[in-house]
Amino acid sequence: MIKLSCPSTGWTRLSTAASRIPTDFSHRKLSSDDGYIHKSLVPTKHYQKSLPRLPIPKLEDTCSRYLAALDPILSESEYKKSEQIVNEFLNGQGKDLQAHLIASDKQNKNSSYIHQPWTEIYQMDRRSVVLNHNPFLGFIDDPDSTQNTQLNRTTNLILSSMRFYRTYRDGLLEPDVYHMNPAKSDTDKFKKMIRFVPQSLSWYGAYLVKAFPLDMRQYPFLFQSSRIPKKTKDENRRYPDSKHIVVIHKGHFYSIDTLDSNGGMLDGGIIKSSIAQILDDPRDVNYNSIGYFTSMNRDSWAELRQELEVLNPEILYKIDSSMFVLCLDEYDVAKKEPGAEISEQEAIPLIKNGLHGEAYNRWFDKCFNMIVTKNGKGSIHFEHSWGDGVSVLRYFNEVYKDSIAKHHMGNASGGKVQKLDPELSPNLMQAVEKARNDFENVKKSFVLDVMKFQGFGKNDLKKLKLSPDSICQLSFQMANWRFKREFVGSYESCSTAAFKFGRTETIRPCTKETKACSIAFDLENPANVDEMSELLRSCSKKHNKLTKEAAMGQGFDRHLFALKFLNNKLGGAPLPIFEDPNYAKLNYIVLSTSTLVSPALEVGGFAAVVPDGLGIGYAMFDDWFGTQASCYPPHNDGSGFIKELTGVCEDLKTVLSGKNFKEVRKV
Repeated sequence: MIKLSCPSTGWTRLSTAASRIPTDFSHRKLSSDDGYIHKSLVPTKHYQKSLPRLPIPKLEDTCSRYLAALDPILSESEYKKSEQIVNEFLNGQGKDLQAHLIASDKQNKNSSYIHQPWTEIYQMDRRSVVLNHNPFLGFIDDPDSTQNTQLNRTTNLILSSMRFYRTYRDGLLEPDVYHMNPAKSDTDKFKKMIRFVPQSLSWYGAYLVKAFPLDMRQYPFLFQSSRIPKKTKDENRRYPDSKHIVVIHKGHFYSIDTLDSNGGMLDGGIIKSSIAQILDDPRDVNYNSIGYFTSMNRDSWAELRQELEVLNPEILYKIDSSMFVLCLDEYDVAKKEPGAEISEQEAIPLIKNGLHGEAYNRWFDKCFNMIVTKNGKGSIHFEHSWGDGVSVLRYFNEVYKDSIAKHHMGNASGGKVQKLDPELSPNLMQAVEKARNDFENVKKSFVLDVMKFQGFGKNDLKKLKLSPDSICQLSFQMANWRFKREFVGSYESCSTAAFKFGRTETIRPCTKETKACSIAFDLENPANVDEMSELLRSCSKKHNKLTKEAAMGQGFDRHLFALKFLNNKLGGAPLPIFEDPNYAKLNYIVLSTSTLVSPALEVGGFAAVVPDGLGIGYAMFDDWFGTQASCYPPHNDGSGFIKELTGVCEDLKTVLSGKNFKEVRKV
């Protein structure tokens, strides 16, 4: 996700578990400097009780959608085998599992059928969370260049983070609502009315004016939480009484208070003084930092943590229970003039720093790491098991807006810093060295490439009544076809936060329509411009349909996953549908894609999710299209993909402009 400098309204998607929430908060009034971001007319949790439950799709619909997703990536003979297996499942074991899932869901009305299984898929994954799961978001600079020093930017972001936390904690954060008709629903008049509607009916009141409240049950884990490594399956813990953050600088750990003993705001000067003391610590870089442990395989880390905890119980508790972890990096990234757009080449080191950085200066298990470089570039790296992007993006937007509006730091004095210097046994020292070497090898293997195409943007597509997101997704399918000559498992995530305990659903962007279009555009003798334009419209129409289904909880991926999870939980024998190699092929995500547009975001990113895959972050703006591709050479080649993608965009530009594709290709 490259350089997002313009405000956007409407829905957005985020990373390996993408989310859709409004991102334009420009109409909201900041409160006075009383320790709150704002004071909502409607209580934060007003809609929670009345949110609709996430629906369980009909089994026949799920099977039909699953086969439709298999079709473009399989040969005819492979498809027929899978079709037979699916039909047997639909008329056999699937019926019993579906009935059991529905019955179980009725008994657990304060949850959703996917909440536990989807949380556990993260907790049970034994791979490192770095690159495999954790995404990041990078703030644009403060418009006031004097605030972009490491000390000032850090202090501002901490203060705004605490204001956000207190606003949510005290029920004053405006509820997450998607407004179809903001002129009616996003008004003081409506809010003053709806706050008196009983909570059990409030959702229906919002629905009447085409406003759709979103589930906010993940918000508590945004602060004061941590992922704890355990053998086989990790756990997520919360520490709701904590009032401190942990700071890492040059691999050394510190603790500073950010709230007073009553949970009120500390003076900004005290926090600034604490940060200044840490930055002035003359110690050299600690390359034996315990931060390396959080980059390890989860079982290995779980075993080491037991020994580490025996020696350092208080220090680990301090880290785990902190509001969040602040990482003060000792180097500059993306040097540029204040206010200037970041270039493609400047974006690469900034994205890498946000995604992995230096593990001695991170605690990857934390709810989020706030990262501030020596030249004041701020970003958020977050752990994914506790939730999806809704709360992170909301926090990100609100904190940026507040941090550039309020620079009330007072005099830098009175700060108290506690050093956290862990004791390491010889075995732990040896383990740190191994973790460091392994991490460095992973860093070297990870490659990023970027593209900024200025030939068309969403304004051009909307004039032609084409979905901008559908054309982005089509371009990736076309580029991969030209590059690899294959159609593969592809993923775009959509939030189901409009439902109680909703998580995400998958949009499958590789369809029969995108396959036909990819092949047609690649023929030596392509069709005429009218026929090519019709292919684009067909792709757009199909993608819009899939997106709507996913947002309404009517995809097939989460449903099948829940049925498989339930069968395993019941101790059932492996079922042919899930043992089918083509089920594995579809779920081997070679093209993992996500888009995000926010007025606060400069860059963001995530990694490929399989060794030979591509992690594709993208954003469509009014008049240009930005993409980044991450991979692990030699298993895949991001630069080769980007080269083909550039050619695809040139071809799309030709057709979108109404030119004769045949004649242009001849020239």
